[in-house]
Order: sequence, then C-alpha cells, then structure tokens
Amino acid sequence: MAKRTNKYATQTVVDPEDNLKFGLGRAFSFDSWHNRTAVMASLVSVIMILTFKQVTHQAVGNYVLDGVCYGAGLFFSYLLAQEVDPEPRRIFGALVAAFLTLAGEVRFGTDQNVIVAMFWMLFVVRMFNRTSGARHHVGDNAIILVSAFWLGKEGYWLIPVFTGAAYIVESQLKNGYPRSLYLGALAFCMCLITGRGTETPVLSLHFIYLLGAAFILFLPEFTMATILTARDDRKGRPLEMRRVQMGQAFFLLGTGLLVWFGGDRAARLLLPCMMTAIGCGIYLLIYLVKHKKEINGPETAPKEEENG
Repeated sequence: MAKRTNKYATQTVVDPEDNLKFGLGRAFSFDSWHNRTAVMASLVSVIMILTFKQVTHQAVGNYVLDGVCYGAGLFFSYLLAQEVDPEPRRIFGALVAAFLTLAGEVRFGTDQNVIVAMFWMLFVVRMFNRTSGARHHVGDNAIILVSAFWLGKEGYWLIPVFTGAAYIVESQLKNGYPRSLYLGALAFCMCLITGRGTETPVLSLHFIYLLGAAFILFLPEFTMATILTARDDRKGRPLEMRRVQMGQAFFLLGTGLLVWFGGDRAARLLLPCMMTAIGCGIYLLIYLVKHKKEINGPETAPKEEENG
C-alpha cells in the first residue's frame, strides 16, 4: 500500500533557482549572425596576429598567449557590450565595440591577464543587472573572487577593493542577496594578502584621451536605461532599471578609477572596457539619430483652423 501523506503538514516550496551552481551564465546561440560574426572575427584575429608576429620576427616569449589575448579581448568586449547596453535593438553596437577593441589592441598592445580581467568585469556587471534572470551563485562567486585575487596578486591591488564594494552595493539593491555582505568582506580580506602596489603609476596621454572619450560617449547610456525593452533570459521579466544603471556605473567608474590609479599597465589590461564604452556610445548616437521619431513619439498633426 502506498504511504499516506499528511495533508495538514506544511509543505515548503523549493525555488529551482536555489539548486543552481551558476546563475549568471547566459546562452550563446550560433543562430544569431551577430554571434557568428564575433566568433569568426575572434578566430581570424588570433590567426592574423600570430602570422604577423612570425613574419615580422616579433615572436618573443609566449607569443601564442599574446595572440589569444587579442582575440579574447575582441570576443569579451562583444559580450560585455551586451551587458552594459542590454537593449536588443542596439546589439550591433556590441560588434562596433568589439572591432574598436581589436583596433585599440593592435595600436596599444594588450596584457596577458586580459582574459581574467574581462571575466571579472563581465560577471560583476551581470551580478548587478541580472540579465541572466538569476542571482549569483557558488560558481559565479568563485569566478569573481578567484579572478579578483589573481589580479590582486599580479599587482592590480585595487580590484579586490572594487570587488568588495560591488558585493556590498549589490546587497542593498532591490532583491539584493543578503549574503553578498559576507562575500564583500571576504573580498576586502584579500587585500591583506595581495598587498598594495608601491610603484608610482604613469598614465600616458593617449590613454587619458581614450578614458575621457569613454566617459563622454557612454554617459547617455544611463538615460537610455530608463526606456529599456530588454528582458532576462530565464523568466522573461523586464530588467530592473536601477540594477542596469548600477551595473553601468560600476563598469564606467570602475574602469576609470582602475586605469587612473593603475597607469599604463592597467590601461592595457582594461583597454577592452574603454573601447566597449566608446563603441556603445558611438552606436547609441547613431541609433538616436536614426530613431529620433520613434523615441520622441509620433508628432501630432497640426490642428485645422476653425472657420469663424
């Protein structure tokens, strides 16, 4: 005989999201020609850079990793652009940001830790805007904290500080995760191990110009976040405006302060972030010009004069 159940017993409802190990991962479909273009461009750029270094006899040290970093910077810039400007109608701006990143890397070079840095920035911004439709879980926190620790040990000592601040701010937002406070404290404790840089950073003039352009061109994104039509991946809910704006603020201010206090080395590390801000800003201006009537609403027809 089947075991009887007590109908008066309290039954707890388990949220399927609680069983997730990764909550910030997003599906990547090759059905989209934007995604296919980004992947092909990344692969082609790696091959071209490696070939160029071999032909010009610049293959010094781990040049294979250098070539991979060029392609990774392009691809992660494409992904990051869709987080700081999640409006699906402006996805082409992500490709603009990606190719600008490649151009910037060819001109100014890159850092071998760029992959770790872009993972860190991408997941922190997703933690804020929740475009995936879920909060951060164990796997996501491991990626964020391990990346911050690695970069802190590599000399970018401010990144664990910004990580701790990001967790604390996230816990105070709407539907914030209360345990983010503990994760923020853990990130701040990393500073005791990673230490603080003693070298005086020097920031070249061309990086100052890029940083200024990134700030000026990206600022309109904060206003456009108020009229987003984007929805999250899992449940199709509209994105929370304040969360999107907070992710944009962390992206812009974090990039600016890390570059300003980190000098040229930090600028090469976060070059994809600066070029992402510039690319998104440029395409947003083009989008506003092309869709001015759509944004302002239909113009009202002039009233006919009444005959006296």
